[in-house]
Amino acid sequence: MANESMRQQLSLLYQLQEHDRELLSIHERFNSIPHQIKQLEAHVTKFKTDITAKSDELAEVEKSLRSKNADLEMNEAQREKYKNEQREVTSNDAYIALENQIEFLDKKDDETEGEILELMETVDLLKEELADLEAEVAREDQNNNKKTSEYQEERKNLKALIDEKMQQRTQYLPKIDKTLTTLYHRWIERRKGDFVALGKNGTCGSCRLTIQPQNMKEAQKYDKLVYCTSCKRVLYVEPPTSDIPYP
Repeated sequence: MANESMRQQLSLLYQLQEHDRELLSIHERFNSIPHQIKQLEAHVTKFKTDITAKSDELAEVEKSLRSKNADLEMNEAQREKYKNEQREVTSNDAYIALENQIEFLDKKDDETEGEILELMETVDLLKEELADLEAEVAREDQNNNKKTSEYQEERKNLKALIDEKMQQRTQYLPKIDKTLTTLYHRWIERRKGDFVALGKNGTCGSCRLTIQPQNMKEAQKYDKLVYCTSCKRVLYVEPPTSDIPYP
């Protein structure tokens, strides 16, 4: 006759294992949330870094634009000086020399004005790109704040669920033999996996290998712990008759 006490102990131990598996999954989700919040922040930070780089690029172009306009102003002042000198010179050679200087300034101004036009186009383009980035950051900030709030709310709920599960866990422990719980906890600490393997249709639910017939018979007696010869987990197998509760 099957030892009901051992069968019940295995049933309780398996229930504890399933409970702990769920608890572990909740813990993993709970612990992953801060990292996900940091990822959201990093995404927004990247956009803000792009804005800084784009702003710096715009500032450099505007600086060049101011420099080119200053060159035009300086050339205009120099041109006016040459024209004043032309009114005072008495020799034809001196007049022509000053005229050449004026023509040189005109040529330089033509080049500078072309460069200014290109710089102005670049400024307009950079301002447009910067505005797009700023709009994108605003959207990302809003999205980030919303998701962060959702994550924080989820973490709060998970913490409450963990506390509830931990309380439920204490209800299992007094019902299970201390020797079994000690073996169970040692296995979990070392192996990070299931301690109890369900045996169904002659197969170990952990390693998926066939349970040896003699092992199956011993396990169905429920008078001692029987281990899978392959994965070394405790076997909790289907009873020999369907009238016995399982698992």
